[in-house]
Amino acid sequence: MRNIQYSFMERNDIQKSARVLSHAMLNNPVHIAIFKGNGENERLEIEKMFLELLNTHPGIVFVAKDSDKIVGVMRMKSCVGSKIKDEPADLQNEDDIKLRVSFWHREWSIRDPKDQHWHLGPIGVLPDYRGLGIGSGFMERFCREVDNCSAKAYLETDKDENVRFYEKSGFEVISKSDIFQVENRYMIRARQV
Repeated sequence: MRNIQYSFMERNDIQKSARVLSHAMLNNPVHIAIFKGNGENERLEIEKMFLELLNTHPGIVFVAKDSDKIVGVMRMKSCVGSKIKDEPADLQNEDDIKLRVSFWHREWSIRDPKDQHWHLGPIGVLPDYRGLGIGSGFMERFCREVDNCSAKAYLETDKDENVRFYEKSGFEVISKSDIFQVENRYMIRARQV
C-alpha cells in the first residue's frame, strides 16, 4: 500500500513538478494536436511550457508524493479574467509550434470568466499512479479551499473522462470549442453556500 502525502510545492520542486505534468499530460488530445505528436521531443516542449508557468505564474500548487517522489501536481490560481495578448486569431504558419501554443492559449483565454474565480489547472498524475485516488484527493483539497472563499471555480479540459471526473466535484460544462480538431470543454463550479 502506497502512502501518498500531499503538500505545497516548494521552489526546489518546480522542475520535477513540470516533468510530472509533462508525463501526465503527454497523451492529452489537445497536446498531441498542438505539438504534433506524443514522443520525447513533444514531452520536453510540454515540460518547458509547464516550467515557465510554474516559475512565472505559480498560484497555489500542491504536490502528491510517494515517499520523496512527486507523482501528482495540482495548480490553482485566483483570477479575474485573462489578459488576451494582441495576437492574430488566425495562424499564418500552422507548423510553427510557438504560434500553435499561442493560438491555443488565446482560445482558452477569451473564454475565461471575467469575474473573480479560482482557476484549476494544470492537474496531473503520473500514469503509473492513476486509479489510486490521488486526483480525487487533489479535488477534495481544491473544493475545500474554494468553498472556504465562497468562490466559483473554472477549468478547461479536452478529455471525456476528465469531464466526468470534474462533474463529480460539482463542475458543469458551460461551453465548448474546437482547437486543432480537438473538442475542448470549459467548466464552471458554482459558489457553494
